[in-house]
Amino acid sequence: MSREEWAAQEAEEAAWFRECEWQRIARRLEVLYAAQLAGDRSRYIGERVTRLEAVQAALQGFPGALVN
Repeated sequence: MSREEWAAQEAEEAAWFRECEWQRIARRLEVLYAAQLAGDRSRYIGERVTRLEAVQAALQGFPGALVN
């Protein structure tokens, strides 16, 4: 395997892992949004939503979202 092939394979694998992470976060957010819609306005749920939304923003290319 050449260096270019190896780099391409690594990039593909990294993209796959990012996609898996995105899907996992999206599923967790859907559950939390449903809880909020059902009336759970607890501070804990709100903080989890904020943190997960920040991680999603970082995955989209905005790492500054994780500062808070």
